[in-house]
Amino acid sequence: MSAVASAPITAAPPPRFRMGTVARHSLVYGLGILISKSVSFVMLPVYTRFLTPGDYGVMELIDMSLDVIAMMAGGGIAVGIFRFYHKAGSEEQRRAVVSTALQALALSYVIVALATMLAAPQVSQLVFQSRAYTPLIRIAAGSLAFQSLLIAPLAYVRVRQQSTTFVVANLAKLVLALGFNIYFVVGLRMGARGVLTSTLIANAVVGTALGILTIRQVGLVWSPAALRNLLRYGMPLIATQVATFIATFGDRYFLQHASQLTTVGIYTLAYQFGFILGTIGYMPLELVWAPMRFEVAKRADRDEIYARVFVYLNLVLISAAVGITLFIGDLLHVMATPAFHPAAALVPIILIAYVLQGWAGMQDIGIHIRERTSLLTVSNWLSAGTAIVGYAILIPRLYGLGAALATAAAFAVRYGTTYHFSQRLWPVRYRWAPVVRLIAYGLAVCAVSFLLPPAPNRVLSMATHAALFLLYVGAAWSFGVLSQAERERVTRLARTARSAILARMVPQQAA
Repeated sequence: MSAVASAPITAAPPPRFRMGTVARHSLVYGLGILISKSVSFVMLPVYTRFLTPGDYGVMELIDMSLDVIAMMAGGGIAVGIFRFYHKAGSEEQRRAVVSTALQALALSYVIVALATMLAAPQVSQLVFQSRAYTPLIRIAAGSLAFQSLLIAPLAYVRVRQQSTTFVVANLAKLVLALGFNIYFVVGLRMGARGVLTSTLIANAVVGTALGILTIRQVGLVWSPAALRNLLRYGMPLIATQVATFIATFGDRYFLQHASQLTTVGIYTLAYQFGFILGTIGYMPLELVWAPMRFEVAKRADRDEIYARVFVYLNLVLISAAVGITLFIGDLLHVMATPAFHPAAALVPIILIAYVLQGWAGMQDIGIHIRERTSLLTVSNWLSAGTAIVGYAILIPRLYGLGAALATAAAFAVRYGTTYHFSQRLWPVRYRWAPVVRLIAYGLAVCAVSFLLPPAPNRVLSMATHAALFLLYVGAAWSFGVLSQAERERVTRLARTARSAILARMVPQQAA
């Protein structure tokens, strides 16, 4: 036998993981989110003048109630699309997963929406101790029915790394909702009814379009095997969603009973900045990373990749939290009426909770790889129990501050238990030292901001906070968070991603 013939056959090494792909798609998602949030901020002065704190409270309670009802429709099974799309052995099986999820969700959401419309008087009585809000609940239920057509199609474009399509679809929905909001709220002075009607129209138009496009791509395939997998994986997440809802929104009900709708409205505005942190600090990466991390799990260098992504997540997440904390007072004084200014004191505590939520979403990979989603249910119900006890003790005494403190404690319990379960099932070696340094730098500049005397005018206040934020950025960039090689890599990735975005967004000149 020749030397060549007897040589051992070795498998080719896996292709080098390109962090640039993650960065590129994250920046596209981030650009779309930035546009959406910029529009929301621009419209905030309009909404706070045409909507009262009571209107905000009513919309929040209706949205929360419909979120609970939506959980019963089984939206959690859509999470299984990411797992079983990558686990499928053929393109035909992948299409079956998406098509089955789309049909099952459409059917279940329509049934639940119709039942909600019929039970709207009872829902109104339960939530508001009055049936006066029955028409608003029925409008929200109609919006829920069309929401089902958004879930699976948007998951499908994410798993295929079509970030531009995802952004365009969401911006189209935003533009429709914004246009009708201006017409109904500003023009016709319809208040909360106008906002809910605008959402219904936007969901109906964009949801129908996405549903049709997705069916054209994957066909109408009904796979009992795919449905069984999606239900097995996703059904425990329904109970998880209920627990998450309690920890996230249950405080509004306690506040309503302990105080009044105005208090709910102020707290709701403060809580929006927690959502904003999740949206700009975590969501751009999560949108691309949630499906991609199942591919990474198959690699021998998975720990190194997970650790790097976790550090990069915190560079964005903690930096965004620091920025919001420094500027929240200035923002509310510029963009909201004085009735909403007390919300500023609650925002930093809520931001702590949402940093912990970002960590939990990043570090639960072991639970998903082992397909033990029931452990997420356990973790979230421990969090919900903590929240309920905190609400009952703290809200009657401290109102909004008590709600914020209870929320932070509940999110801490959820993160701690999720991390424990995930590491026990499928350990990953994360890098914590750079994250601890980021937190230390952020706490330092926020403490300085708190200790400084109030600025004599708003311009000087914003300039001071900008200087403190730049100090934080300089410390994060220069001292112990990223190595020299990582700084060079981040610079290259940023340039590559910027070029990719410009290539997509800027039309090419005709030759």
